[in-house]
Amino acid sequence: MQISTSVPYDEERLRRTLRFLANRHMKTSRVLGAVLLVLGIVVIAVDPTSIPGYGFIAGGLALMFAVVPIMVASGVRLQSEVIKQGYHLSLTDEWAQITYPLAETRYRWQGLNQVIETPDAWYAMFGRAQALTIPKQALTPAQRAEFTAFTANLPK
Repeated sequence: MQISTSVPYDEERLRRTLRFLANRHMKTSRVLGAVLLVLGIVVIAVDPTSIPGYGFIAGGLALMFAVVPIMVASGVRLQSEVIKQGYHLSLTDEWAQITYPLAETRYRWQGLNQVIETPDAWYAMFGRAQALTIPKQALTPAQRAEFTAFTANLPK
């Protein structure tokens, strides 16, 4: 496989990637949020003047619905200016390489945990929170087919 393409900076793609990573790790927080919400409802049903009950409900709702958007917004805001210039993506049988004007990152496919396909991109997961985003719109149909065939032959 020899795929090479330029990928312009896209804040929405960055947001989708951060949302994808955050959602993978927020299942426990959402369950805890649901537990707090139910606890708050029970406490308020017993005593409608109970301030902690309302605090449980607010905390539960925040854990269920507010944490991921806050994490994504913070992640976008904290990104280095280096990535806002776009990058060059090179994929070979041995390496995945991202080259920014001022930085470069290489991943050996041997260290890959899994490739997750979404409608917009592939996420090559190197660990639980390290994802290389391979945007589908940056690849030609032939390159997409070649990458799909490559990922189908990777060890599971």
